[in-house]
Amino acid sequence: MEGGKKFWQEKQFFLGLTLGLVLVLIGALIFGAVSLYINENREIVAVNTNQIGVSSGPETETITNPAINTFEMKKGASICQEDGKPVIYLFTTSWCPHCQWVADTFNKVALEYEKAGKIKAYHFDLESGDNLLTTETESQLSPSAWAVYEEFSPDDAIPAFVFGCKYFRIGNGYENEDNLAEEEKEFRAIIEDLLK
Repeated sequence: MEGGKKFWQEKQFFLGLTLGLVLVLIGALIFGAVSLYINENREIVAVNTNQIGVSSGPETETITNPAINTFEMKKGASICQEDGKPVIYLFTTSWCPHCQWVADTFNKVALEYEKAGKIKAYHFDLESGDNLLTTETESQLSPSAWAVYEEFSPDDAIPAFVFGCKYFRIGNGYENEDNLAEEEKEFRAIIEDLLK
């Protein structure tokens, strides 16, 4: 009897062990499939600062303003305006560390010029559709804002800067040097160029 009991205990142990391994394998397969699905379907890509200048956006031309170093200029661009003022955009997401690094500097400059009545500015969170420069909570981008994003960031890369539909950049220009002062200086130079 005692030997049979030990056999049953051992059989039960092995059955439990086998069931446990099967459940772990099923869980790993499900996790892998979900991870693969998320990675394949995540359309927005954060861009590291080493990739500045790599763009599949609009055709570009040479910039002659020596104060503009890390942006590209759309060839033959007409400045997009709203109420007669140049429009500037920043497209980001909440999960992008490169976006978070530059957000406060962009917001500061954009709001300063907007409050002075010189430009119209938007900082869109692509996930929520919210313009982070307003106190209201928007739930989606306008069709015209989506069109701008798709034109200047056809690979869905972020952060995406579009100033006046003339100057654009994917990624940050001075993040490797941790130099927000240079980011601010270049933002101001581009806005002043648009206001000429």
